[in-house]
Amino acid sequence: MKRKADKANQLTPAWRQARDEAIQRCQAKNNSDGTLANARRNTVYVALEFQRLAINGPEEINQEDFVAWTRGLKEGTLGTKQLGPMTIKKRVETLRAILQACKLSEQLDFVDLWKPDKEVKEITYWTVEELDAMDDRALLMFQDEELRPRAMAHIIHSMMAPRISDVAAFQWEYFDFQTMTIQFRAKKNKKRCFQYIQPNLVQTIQQYQSWVSQFTDGDVYLFPTRILNASGTTKHDNLHATDKTIRKWLKQVRDSTTVDGEPVQPLSSHSYRRSLAMRYLASGSTYENIAMVLGDEIGTLEKYCAELVPNDSQRMAFEKAFKKSEWISSEGTTQPEWLKRPRGSNSNLAFTSSATIKGFGLKQGGGRWGI
Repeated sequence: MKRKADKANQLTPAWRQARDEAIQRCQAKNNSDGTLANARRNTVYVALEFQRLAINGPEEINQEDFVAWTRGLKEGTLGTKQLGPMTIKKRVETLRAILQACKLSEQLDFVDLWKPDKEVKEITYWTVEELDAMDDRALLMFQDEELRPRAMAHIIHSMMAPRISDVAAFQWEYFDFQTMTIQFRAKKNKKRCFQYIQPNLVQTIQQYQSWVSQFTDGDVYLFPTRILNASGTTKHDNLHATDKTIRKWLKQVRDSTTVDGEPVQPLSSHSYRRSLAMRYLASGSTYENIAMVLGDEIGTLEKYCAELVPNDSQRMAFEKAFKKSEWISSEGTTQPEWLKRPRGSNSNLAFTSSATIKGFGLKQGGGRWGI
């Protein structure tokens, strides 16, 4: 596949100018470097796809052309494979940004009418057993100096699952071994990410710090460019590893790990974040706890994780809606038939299962009713 710069040279003058104006608009909005990079890439894709429809500039697009374009993206007839609903949505957002930059209100009118297809996105994550096995594998790899950076990349992800771009530029100043904590601002949204360091990993991390500090910039970055071998070098003048390199390293840890002789799930590196969130939720933690670690909005976590792990409020809602179902007839017992009793042989345990009465301390004595 040709590089992005080569593809940009294939644009007509009108599309090239429109692309430049869209990028300048992003810069004027003070968008992040990641957003700018996406704009540079996606504007090329959109322009080339319309050129395949013989549309040589955004001002030539009519409603029929727009419909043909979205259909072509879905069917894979515009020089790309079939695109999913989320990718098509991003393409349309890019086109909308181009039209806004070029002040093409007529085209914006019908583009704004477009609604994306509904997509059911399955949330995948590693089990605790898989994560523990990957931890063990990483610690074993750590003993080999050539594999040591790969192991450390996994350890950082296992502890607090930062975004890939944050891990690539991870710095030693984020660590405080006195308080046993890690803190940094996420590059994507500038939110503070905070996590405690697992005591059993302190010695390993400090050993890595001592080792990597021997390399240029290793006293600043966990993954300085100088530790990269030939297969991990970068064409850019970065002082640290690239996102691509980190993903490659994490894949090596994943693909060399087994649980009971079976490989762990072949999930993407982003699954570290989902897996850590599920680990917290399964232990009864709140979304606020997880948001502090991952640097995500609480609403985002609720949107993607709530359907997987029922929380206390959902349990309380159920018990309130079906409160009579917890009481059954005394028929067949020594109690009067008219007397209703809690379901189960131990009434105290039946009561303590409810989140609404945890404060009564039935297990601490105080008589049958805890008073």
